[in-house]
Formats: sequence, C-alpha cells, structure tokens
Amino acid sequence: MKSLFSKIKNLLLIGAYKTLVIFEKITNKGIALDFISKDYIDNPYKTYNLMRSHKPILFSQTTRLHWVTKMEFAQEMLRDKRFSVDDRKYPIADKRRKEFKKAGREIMLEQFENPSMLKLDPPDHSRIRKLVQYGFTNRYISSLEPEIKSVVDNCLDKIHNQDSFDLIEDLAKPLPAIVIAKMMGLPDKDLDQFQSWSEDLLVGVGGIGTTKEDIKKSGDAYESLINYFEEIILERKDSPGEDFIGKLIKAEEEGDKLNIKEMYGTCLLLLIAGHETTTRLIGNGIFTLFRHQEQFDHLINNYNLIPNAIEEMLRYEPPVHATVRFAENDMTYDEKSYKRGTAFAVSIAGANRDPEANKNPNEFNILREDINHISFGYGPHMCIGASLARIESRIAFEVLFDRYPRMALMEENPIWGKNLIFRGFNNLKIRT
Repeated sequence: MKSLFSKIKNLLLIGAYKTLVIFEKITNKGIALDFISKDYIDNPYKTYNLMRSHKPILFSQTTRLHWVTKMEFAQEMLRDKRFSVDDRKYPIADKRRKEFKKAGREIMLEQFENPSMLKLDPPDHSRIRKLVQYGFTNRYISSLEPEIKSVVDNCLDKIHNQDSFDLIEDLAKPLPAIVIAKMMGLPDKDLDQFQSWSEDLLVGVGGIGTTKEDIKKSGDAYESLINYFEEIILERKDSPGEDFIGKLIKAEEEGDKLNIKEMYGTCLLLLIAGHETTTRLIGNGIFTLFRHQEQFDHLINNYNLIPNAIEEMLRYEPPVHATVRFAENDMTYDEKSYKRGTAFAVSIAGANRDPEANKNPNEFNILREDINHISFGYGPHMCIGASLARIESRIAFEVLFDRYPRMALMEENPIWGKNLIFRGFNNLKIRT
C-alpha cells in the first residue's frame, strides 16, 4: 500500500512539474528549463543558449531561480558584494532547519549553522580562506605530483590485464578520494572506508529523482565523516604533522586561528569540492576527446598541449554547471528590481558558452587561445583547490595515454548522470 501511495504521489508531482514547464514555455516564448527531459540531460547547452539569447537573466518556474547565462553578469555576481552566498540569512534557511530537525540530523543542523567558507561572505570568508591557504601553497601542491602519479598507477595496475575498464569507477572516482586522504595524512587502513563515505556523501547532492534512501545515505555519510574528522583533529591537536590537517591546526595569522568547527567544515569542503570536480573533469574530458577524434590523436602525440586541453575541457563540459547567489538587499540590476533574498542561479555552463566571452563557443578546440571560463568559480570564492584538480587530471591523462594510446569508447552514447548541479557520468566503459 505504501509503495502504491508513493507511486501515485510521484506521478502527481511529475504532472505538476510538467504543467509548470508548459506554463514556462508560454510565458517565456517557448523557452523552459525542463531539467528532467532527455533532451536537456543529453544537451543542456541548447537550453542555456536559448535562455541567453532571450534574456540574459531569465526566471525559471521549474526551479524558482533567476538563471544567469551571460558571462559578464555571471562574473559580476560572483565577485560583487551585493550578492551573497550565505543562505542562512534568507527564508530558505528556515525550511532547511526544519528538514534537519524533522530528520533528527542534529550534526548536519550544527554544520549548517557553522558552514565552511564556501557558504560564507566576507569578512568571515576572507578570514578563513586566508588561514586555509597555508595548506594550499603552490609549492606544497606541486610536491604532491609523485604521490598522485603513484595513485594513478596503482588504480590502473588493478585493471592491467583487462580488455576494458570503467574510467569512472576504476580511476576518476578513487583518484581524488585517495589523494585527499593522503593529503590529510589519514591512515591507509581507513582509505576504503573514507572513499566509501566520499561516494555516499554525494549521492544526495543535486540529483534529479533523488530518493529518500539516497538522502539518508548521504546524511549518514556526512555525519560519519564529521565524527571521523573530529576524532582525527582532536587526536593531532597537540602534535600536528606536516599533512593538510596539521597545516590547518598550525595555521595562524596575526594571532587568529581556525576553531574546531571551521576545521571540520574545511575538511568536508576539500572532500566534496576536490572529489566531484576532478572525477567529472576526467570523465567529461575523455568523453569529449572521443567525440573529437582528430584532436584526441593530436593530444596523444603532443603532451605539451594537455594543460591547454584541460582548460578547454573545463570550458566546454564543466563539472559544475551552476552555483547560487542571493540578493543581499532590495536592489536594481540590469534595469530590473529584485527583492532581498531573491535567488540567482549563476549558470557556469551557460556563461562558458557565451559568444561574447569565447569565439565559436559551441566548438571544442584544444588549441583555443585566451580561454575564458568560470568553471572553478570567480572572485573571492574561486576554488582554492583548482591547482590540485588541474595536476590530478593532467597526470591521469598522461598515464592513460601512455598505457592505452588506442583506447576507445565502448558505448556510442553513454548515459549522462541526472544532476542539475554536477554534470558527468556514473560509468564510462573504455576498451583498451
């Protein structure tokens, strides 16, 4: 009976959603953000391009967000103090608090009230980022290259004698999780559990059709990781090492240090941001190369082009498609009035394909000059781990090309994951 009720409820929700899509098409002259349709999942850029050509800031009934698809506006919103990232200040926060309390997620509620720097505005954001930066010096990140190479080799050694492998499951997923674990100085015996928590954590983030079971799994992983980091940090507080957690404990600026909750938030942020971005960058990048075989062949014969190719991959098929900002106060923007708390979805993918930002934006070109993208953000919240993601993906590509110069995609049309925020594949089968 419960199962039947759930099915009926889902059908009613889908029906209501489809009604909104039809209404949106009428009011926006044929343009609608139908993010559960196969056409959108396979190619969201067509929709973003239509939205931009119609209105650079377009309200979507289906998401209740104002979508920004023009690069100029996107960059401005990401750096302008009139737009906030801290959702605790606005009515949406009350809904989140009620959800956490109803589900008995006291740890998640506490973390919501004490967010990582990702969800903080200046000066709180500036203060924490300045301290965290001690763990992300260029010298330190560059020193990780041998360790990253070793992780990639170990991942691929496991499938050495196979005729095929899953790029996502066998390399793109484990690589960032293991690297982050090693950066933090976590014990080798904990790596499998840490990777499992990492994967479970992201199940309930941004997914289309996410189930209650997915959300529970994500919540359980979240709380397990918070408890795990608490134990690790308290254990090392009196004698911090030279790993990332040790650097966080020792970080100090003019007498200011990170408190314990800020350390938890930073560790979780590194895990989520580093894991998801690198995984999808590798998967999306290889897939795009398969779709442009001449450029693939050119790249395999000239590894010096890999760094530029990575920037073009980030622009053309970004791992993260959108980020949200809120109007700090009542305001006028682009000659329109917006109330305090109005939510804007800054479309990273849409802005990257803005013809005013990049010539021939729908063309993939690893030789493109002056690549303009915001795939790692822009302004004060630009991704602190961007250099790490670039190094991880570069090394992954180099080792893959060395080992499998003739690799090919096994499925002509692999299935894109159903996620409004993160774009990528859950599986990508490769023939060696």
